[in-house]
Amino acid sequence: MTYSALSRRTLIGGLAAGALAAAHPVSAYANANPKTLSGIRAIAFDAFAIFDATPVSVRAQALFPDKGAALAAMWAAKLFGYTWLVTSAAKYLEFETLAHASLQFTAESLGLSATPRMCDELVDAYSHLSAWPDVKLALERLHSAGVRLALLSNLGTEILRANMHIAGVEQYFEAPLSTDQVRQFKPAPAAYQMAIDAFGLRKEQIGFAAATGWDAAGATWFGYRTVWINRLGLAHERLDVSPALTSADMQGVLALAGVF
Repeated sequence: MTYSALSRRTLIGGLAAGALAAAHPVSAYANANPKTLSGIRAIAFDAFAIFDATPVSVRAQALFPDKGAALAAMWAAKLFGYTWLVTSAAKYLEFETLAHASLQFTAESLGLSATPRMCDELVDAYSHLSAWPDVKLALERLHSAGVRLALLSNLGTEILRANMHIAGVEQYFEAPLSTDQVRQFKPAPAAYQMAIDAFGLRKEQIGFAAATGWDAAGATWFGYRTVWINRLGLAHERLDVSPALTSADMQGVLALAGVF
């Protein structure tokens, strides 16, 4: 497995053991049902369905050549573990705060000397992400078809705005929906409820585009028709829930919205 494959798995598709699952082909229309491909008037996207987080792991490798890949993998797992931990405990700390805390824990666990400046650089990398190559064309098609779009993410509002600007996709999205607004991270139901409140639509009129299996499960449990953009061909969650569609790219989002 190449470093690039490992970093992409850990930061976007994986988190913990699931991040290292063996890849397998996925269809743009797996699980498709004609009833799921109609009536969608808006789509909420997880940020990593739009943005490629590889720069975070690349920066880790640059700062720590010998252990950068391990740092990126363990940090991602610890970071998102912290989001679930604080939400389960009815607590809340902003994403950047948890990113720093989980990074410091990980560096210490690996015996790395991470200075405050290094930590700032790594956390700041989350605000300098570019869009996946197929994103802009798909967003243009959705926007032209009158489908409303928003980001719904565990990332902070300013991080989301910065990445939208860098990626040049601001014109397609309504105001970003950060979990800072409800002080509960996904997959808490209150986080997914933000899209209903923002769009002013019924739940069945809103689709959700997830970048990870756990987020697809959470959104589907909440009641959204969900597409999992499984770019890395990761194994499906072994739970009592499946997304309406699984796609290797943005084609699944277009299918969910009935835009062909």
